[in-house]
Amino acid sequence: MKRIIFNKTGRIILPVLFVLTILINISLGSVRIEFKDIFTSIFEDSNIHFLIWRLRFPRVLMSIITGSALAIVGSVFQSIMKNPLVDPYLIGTSAGAGFGAVMALYLISSLNVSVSVPIFSFVFALLASLLTIALARKKDVIPITHLILSGVLISTVFSSGTILLINFSHRSLTNVYVWLFGSLSGITYEDLLFPFLVTILFLLFAYIKNGELDAMALGEDEAKILGVEVEKLKWILYIFGSFTISVIVSKTGIIGFVGLIIPHASRLVVGSRHKYNLIGSAIIGGIFLSFADTISRTVVAPIEIPVGVITSFVGAPLMFILLKRGGKG
Repeated sequence: MKRIIFNKTGRIILPVLFVLTILINISLGSVRIEFKDIFTSIFEDSNIHFLIWRLRFPRVLMSIITGSALAIVGSVFQSIMKNPLVDPYLIGTSAGAGFGAVMALYLISSLNVSVSVPIFSFVFALLASLLTIALARKKDVIPITHLILSGVLISTVFSSGTILLINFSHRSLTNVYVWLFGSLSGITYEDLLFPFLVTILFLLFAYIKNGELDAMALGEDEAKILGVEVEKLKWILYIFGSFTISVIVSKTGIIGFVGLIIPHASRLVVGSRHKYNLIGSAIIGGIFLSFADTISRTVVAPIEIPVGVITSFVGAPLMFILLKRGGKG
């Protein structure tokens, strides 16, 4: 089972699973669409064509990209910090990225200052992460409870700053929900390319380093004996991961708990070796968030629930279970 992703069965099952995920999530919504209509509408100039290929399809693709990115970064962060409760959402990375994105939008729309949304998002994502670690560090150790409490504190500060900026820019309460709880509404094909490229590059880099990540899991001293440049690798992955999160958040807002729960699910399915876990996290994360987004837009249709609310309902109980187990992955 640990090698199902790479064996012959896996090479058949996974493409089929991805296609089914896309088809199911395209078909579901306030307007139910039959599978056959999805294919017959490709060359039509109709309302169904617009609904499927202009509204739902790019949204489903973005949900897969976002879920994969959050899960991969969560898996890597848990490994380099040797803490199974680390998540970009919990340690403030997502909140910082959201604040940076909203600040950039505020400067652009209210003050007519030309700035880059992804760059602002990245700078504040990294700042929030570093502040969380600095507050949680006790000598050379970062206790789990200290990390969680520091992450909550930093997330609260940056989330409050986000609300303040939105109020300054006179945006509606709906925009607050988008940035604090995440939304994939309004995604277009133009929004897909950059997040996809960044996610693929981060996955490839982490995958190339899978052996070194496995060595670090044994302990930093053991990894150094094996020739791993531990501190250098940790900082590269940490900065690259923060950048990946910032790109995602700048498009979708803050979506919590995906980076916490999916790496654990992946370990149960494919094992803890990073060669398998990284790919497993990407696949399971994409599928999970795609279905979570479909639930968010269908459960009380035509009203749309922020997708982060759905992921929190799943992630919060699991986090409680992990805390009761003492943070053991």
